Amino acid sequence: MRWRLLIAVLLIALSAPAAQAETRAILIGVSRYESPAIPDLMGPANDLAAMEGLARSMQASDVVSLRDGAVSRSSVETALHDMGLRAQPGDWLLFYFSGHGAQALAQNPSDEDGEFDQFVPLPGFDPETQDPETFIIDKDFYAWMKRYLPPDVAILMVVDSCHSGTMHRAIDPRRYAFTPRIAFRPGEARAMQLTARPGPRLGALRSDTGEAQAGAIRRDDLPNLVYIGASRDDQLALETELPQEGAPHRGVLTYALEQAFSLPGANEASPIADLDGDGQVSVLEAGSYLNSQVRMLTAQRQESTLFYPQGWAERPLFSALPAPRLAFDLPAPNVIIAGQPNDIATAAGATSWRMAQSSNDADFLWVLSTGEVLRRSGDIVATGIGSTLAFAGVMDKWQTVMSLRPLVSELAMRLTVHPLGSDELYPEGTPISMRLERTRRGGAALHGTVFNLASDGTVQLIYPLDADGAGLIDAATRQSMLDSVVVPPFGVDHVIALATPEAPEALRAALRNADGQRASAGLAGIIRTELKRARGRGSLSIAELYTAP
Repeated sequence: MRWRLLIAVLLIALSAPAAQAETRAILIGVSRYESPAIPDLMGPANDLAAMEGLARSMQASDVVSLRDGAVSRSSVETALHDMGLRAQPGDWLLFYFSGHGAQALAQNPSDEDGEFDQFVPLPGFDPETQDPETFIIDKDFYAWMKRYLPPDVAILMVVDSCHSGTMHRAIDPRRYAFTPRIAFRPGEARAMQLTARPGPRLGALRSDTGEAQAGAIRRDDLPNLVYIGASRDDQLALETELPQEGAPHRGVLTYALEQAFSLPGANEASPIADLDGDGQVSVLEAGSYLNSQVRMLTAQRQESTLFYPQGWAERPLFSALPAPRLAFDLPAPNVIIAGQPNDIATAAGATSWRMAQSSNDADFLWVLSTGEVLRRSGDIVATGIGSTLAFAGVMDKWQTVMSLRPLVSELAMRLTVHPLGSDELYPEGTPISMRLERTRRGGAALHGTVFNLASDGTVQLIYPLDADGAGLIDAATRQSMLDSVVVPPFGVDHVIALATPEAPEALRAALRNADGQRASAGLAGIIRTELKRARGRGSLSIAELYTAP
């Protein structure tokens, strides 16, 4: 009888459905620092709310949110420990942090780690007293993850904060609306020596992780960790009002991440970060999409980073994807006109922009006395603009670029600027070239279409011209599109490259008709249709070129 009962119990256990993999989340946002040494931020509170919504849309029921005064060394460590007790094999954990970042002299410098440690200051951090409860070193996060999380739980760690920073181009103080998420200036941070911090406080869930080993864990030691950082180590991580002035402040990386999983993709059933349209978002697709979006949203001043374990490039992210819910439509940009006469103010009512109440509320500033147009990135984006008609061409061009921005897909192809890159200023007469680079080797030839939206809004067809035939781009890893020198008009040009399996005849006809004119309106809709027709096999890249006399 006992054997029959045991067999019955065993059969019931075997027939029970396996636990379904889930997406879980630990979300941390720090806006208020309670310290005169560290400025408060406006974006993390909005970031945290957005990430909570995103996690819920992925059917995550286990979401832990820590904000401002609730964030301490102990609370973060405890959250990871407790999550490890609940997580099941096959789960994804989204571990997210939004706030300031900083650097300090490494406590144990080495060839592998370098001479500096990255750390996040928490509420109440004071450089003089340095209570260990008010800061966390990057190695602490990794040690806790290795110690407390099962190795068969996949982790996506997203950090929207600065590591360190320098700017590649100068900014114009008349118009700059970005806030850096760096707690201290690089010189101050690099000279800082952090006090000793305690080791792990809670019992390990893994038998192979001892106290000494846990304190020395690095990112490379976690074979289940995908890491996305807001910027390279020589850049600032930025926050601003997104998508236009007047919107809530957001961290640029976080905003791009939310769009990656909210905007509809090519097949309209999966998110826009599903670049190949197969119904899943792989690790590499997410990293590629975020990188292109962060670059464009910050005028090439920031570029996200991606780290993933070997063999994980094509691994799908998360246990469930949300149904796309956002539209592509952007609000009209807010404009302030310095020295405006009444006729310009009246004419603006029939244009594609809105008049801002002040320069602090403007996406663009048009200075009539100089003919310059400045963007909130602090760049002079157009010069020689002396009429409403000319200014309308500039605004149409920027609305086209920003409408195309969410569609950028550089998984197969990327347009690059040489010799200085997209984030440098090219003076008049400087040689310049544009190259179309295949980011993935092999594959069938694609039909390439390349055109420029000049700083004044003029459309310039680059490829294919009559001598280029059907405009086929072969499987070569690099192909030159343009070799020239910088000439007026100065400002910001946008070179746009579309690659599709079939020739985009409608787009090419529109470009031939618009060539040499301020006629960019309508191009975004045609490109969107071509990408939809390509069903995940198309690619769109936009290169920004900054020029000056």
